[in-house]
Amino acid sequence: MAKRFSTEFKQQVIEYALANSHEPLAAIARKLGMDYSTLDKWVRDT
Repeated sequence: MAKRFSTEFKQQVIEYALANSHEPLAAIARKLGMDYSTLDKWVRDT
């Protein structure tokens, strides 16, 4: 079953990822306990 993330969480994660572009998305996703592909899609769709 897929995890559901709130809109607020999604926005915070995107802002964090963009502000910390020196850190690989895979590391950010792992730190937050989410799948890399989800985070990658969110960032690409912004």
